Amino acid sequence: MSTKSSLILFLILALSLGSCKKQDEIRIKLTSRERALIDTMYLERVQELRPMWDSICLATHDSLLEIALDSIIRVRRLEEAKLRSRLTLPEK
Repeated sequence: MSTKSSLILFLILALSLGSCKKQDEIRIKLTSRERALIDTMYLERVQELRPMWDSICLATHDSLLEIALDSIIRVRRLEEAKLRSRLTLPEK
């Protein structure tokens, strides 16, 4: 197993084990070299994932926009109906 894989596995295990139950705060002290390595690994992974995220965003944008717009229109129509119900029209 490569060093990068071992470090990623260690980070995943450390984070997941800490989430299982309430524990006292544990501070992990990393050397500057370890921090630089983690930062580099993170940036590389983000660069790999960004095209996938962008394609997901493009694929879902129209449907999410339609849902948001429908929701806004529904809320505005309810507000309008509420305001109109308060109006009293003068009788002729």
